[in-house]
Amino acid sequence: MTAHTSILIHPDGRAEWVADKTVAEKALGNYGVGRAWLTDAALGLRISMSDCALVMPEEFPANPFAVKVLAHVAGFDPADAQPTRGPVVLWGFDGRNEWDSSRPLTERERVVITEALAVAGCTTG
Repeated sequence: MTAHTSILIHPDGRAEWVADKTVAEKALGNYGVGRAWLTDAALGLRISMSDCALVMPEEFPANPFAVKVLAHVAGFDPADAQPTRGPVVLWGFDGRNEWDSSRPLTERERVVITEALAVAGCTTG
């Protein structure tokens, strides 16, 4: 089994398991990449989205699929979630990795994310 570091969630509901977070982040566009923790307590998972996604709605469509996936993984109601726009990357974080701070997702994380993708109605390929 490939050691995936991340899942890339597109605004149309397509989701892709990706072995290299930096490859997934290329789908975010030509602007800067913003990164954040999934939750304050979830120090093992981070989110990447274009720095300009929320201020350029004409270029970055709403991503309700990512909102649902992230809310499910974090354990809260999607109605309470922050909006997402454009492609969104959810990835495993390792602060000891000096190259790109990523790590392979654990089996448990993959199970929870797979469940969240199904709940959100995403298609994987």
